[in-house]
Amino acid sequence: MFATSTDVMHMAFALGFVVIAIFLSLALMYLVFVLRDVAKILGNVRDVVDGVKSSIASPLKAFMAMGDKLGPFLEEHIKKAKKKMKK
Repeated sequence: MFATSTDVMHMAFALGFVVIAIFLSLALMYLVFVLRDVAKILGNVRDVVDGVKSSIASPLKAFMAMGDKLGPFLEEHIKKAKKKMKK
């Protein structure tokens, strides 16, 4: 089977390439598993961000809308109060 030392060297190279191929296949498989988990985590983070948006941003928008409506009234009230203080 092994007639010369080059036959042994070729067999060692072939065995090394097989081991490297198996290692790279396993590494790629684990990378796919990790990326799949990251995708699930990002989906959960997206849900949390949407929940925070709906519980914080929506009331703030409503408050800002009320501020826009009450702003002129409050400005007029402040002007009247300043006039009273000057007298």
